[in-house]
Amino acid sequence: MSPLAQWPAAAVLTLIAALAVTAVVAAASIVRLRKASHTHRAMRAEAERLRALAKDRAQRIAMLSHEVRTPLALIRGAGELLQDGSAGPLTEEQQRFTATIMDNTTHVISLAEDLLTHARLEATLFDLNVERLDLRSLVRATVRELRAIHTARIQLDNRGRPIPVLADPRLLREALWNLGNNAIRHAGASAVITFRVTEGEGQAVLAVADDGHGIDPSTRRRMFDPFHTTSRDGTGLGLTITKAIVELHGGNVLVDTAARSGTTMYFTIPTAREDSDE
Repeated sequence: MSPLAQWPAAAVLTLIAALAVTAVVAAASIVRLRKASHTHRAMRAEAERLRALAKDRAQRIAMLSHEVRTPLALIRGAGELLQDGSAGPLTEEQQRFTATIMDNTTHVISLAEDLLTHARLEATLFDLNVERLDLRSLVRATVRELRAIHTARIQLDNRGRPIPVLADPRLLREALWNLGNNAIRHAGASAVITFRVTEGEGQAVLAVADDGHGIDPSTRRRMFDPFHTTSRDGTGLGLTITKAIVELHGGNVLVDTAARSGTTMYFTIPTAREDSDE
């Protein structure tokens, strides 16, 4: 006789009910797993489709950027030859025309380069070429370059031991340039721009401060939006690109501004100190 036959009828019914419930729960779990698997595959397929579209757009922009930059570079080169007198002396009016050519070609070349960088960042096509570098040295070099091309007063507060970071030097330099150019462009001709580098709690902190007019609340809310600019000479992409670059390095961008008290832009990235450095 089966052991089950010796059980009370109530116990058998309870067992059967429990098994039925277990079977229903198991079936429902299988259905949910299948739905989740299907949803996951659909999401992956959609992500791959969107990435392919972004990659295609970035490639198209790269081609357009190349086609635009090449003739503009030739125009700018011709303008430089005119400016330095290689084709003979220029009248005052001709010098003004040449300056207009140079300014506008430089602006459009910068716009093309910003469009390309933004498209590649948006499509996540950048492979970070990370190396161990000293942030203080990179900031010093960038400030020297900015001083060479701008008449604004640029100060540097960068004293202290080297601050090692793991970063792509080309991209990080571009972020530094963007912050410096943005401060110079918006603070006004008489403003003082100060680059300050500090370190604390595993983070390197770069601050670019100006003593200009500050940023109004509506502009501050949109200052990282692509193509938003309040400057005639700006592309509206510099801060967008800077934020993306800093975040690629595991950092953050912050803004401190007040009317008639100037603006300070900060970015932080993790330091790369070894135990022996502490």
